[in-house]
Amino acid sequence: MRFLSNTVQRYAWGAPSGIPEILGQPVTGEPAAELWMGAHPVAPSQLLDADGQPVASLLEWVETAPEATLGKASIGAFGNRLPFLLKILAAETALSIQAHPSLDQARAGYARENAAGIPLDAPERNYKDDSHKPELIYALTEFHALCGFRRPEAITAMLDRFASALDAAGEQTQLPALADWRDALASENLQQATGLLLRERDTYGSLADTLAHIAIDPVAADDPSHAGSAVDPALTLREVQADFPHDPGVLVALMLNRLRLEPGQALALDAGILHAYLGGLGIEIMASSDNVLRGGLTSKHIDVEELDAVVSYTPGQPELVTADDSGVLRGPSDDFALQVIDTAEDQEIHRAGPALLLCTSGTFTCSDGTRLQAGDSVFLAAEAPALTVTGSGRLFVATTGLPDQS
Repeated sequence: MRFLSNTVQRYAWGAPSGIPEILGQPVTGEPAAELWMGAHPVAPSQLLDADGQPVASLLEWVETAPEATLGKASIGAFGNRLPFLLKILAAETALSIQAHPSLDQARAGYARENAAGIPLDAPERNYKDDSHKPELIYALTEFHALCGFRRPEAITAMLDRFASALDAAGEQTQLPALADWRDALASENLQQATGLLLRERDTYGSLADTLAHIAIDPVAADDPSHAGSAVDPALTLREVQADFPHDPGVLVALMLNRLRLEPGQALALDAGILHAYLGGLGIEIMASSDNVLRGGLTSKHIDVEELDAVVSYTPGQPELVTADDSGVLRGPSDDFALQVIDTAEDQEIHRAGPALLLCTSGTFTCSDGTRLQAGDSVFLAAEAPALTVTGSGRLFVATTGLPDQS
């Protein structure tokens, strides 16, 4: 077992608090968006010696001793790499609307862009590797997310409210664009409606700006326009447009389900699900990949045609993930599993090959004598013996989703 030092990513959407508080560091006001734990080449965790000094990266250890660190089963399934990445995520504002490809789509897209000679760091590059990127988010605080499409009839009811508001505000020049959006939904064609918004960027960026600054009459929570949204879509409109003015992705966001996760609830996202995180503090685990197709709320490249090829436009309400009797949450693939431990007395650590342990609160003592406090993280190699923990607080164990080898 090796203690780790991890990189904090300072993305602009990050919250200034949350991650520093878990790490026991002062809150300076600087955004702290993500803390990465794993062997991702962009920011691999550093192995610490007995004095707390970095001596090598986890990536280097995995590359030089794959069988010892990963185990034969993980190597057989995922190759000589750590297949998952664990993060603490703290969002002050919305992340981009995005979807991730399936494994087959990622392999084909990566090969296609390589053959076309598109550099890996080119802004128009969609596929940075040949892996999929399923993910799971576990809420530490109230956490808001957009996930999958609402039903067309709910979106249409929302547009009818918007039409009345535009007319009352004397903004009739915006009504034709709204009518075109509504017409695209008339045949329940969510793909056509999404493409319309993203291709006509100026038209629908302007519509989003106008709608965000006019009065939209409130309605009851059981109004048809609310279906699939934890809050009035008009509130989502104003929240998101304030951070992304003149972005048609604001309107795409209104076609997605909005969820409010309470602390302890978790949501898993498979390939093809259009989603965005709006705000909150959580633990995120994902397959270790950089493949992202964006659909708004960003200044980065949006490839509408490739997004169409990847996204599932089937509407429906997403389901939350529940843990098994050992506290293990599983995603849609075998790349990862996440065990959550609150109170334990000689509780066995679920491990399927390598594991990352992260303590976010309290104190836990491992059967080998290692003591974990809030902010501590360690890597447990596949060759390490079985481990139990005793303590209370919150301990996360990230491992593969392969059969348990503990």
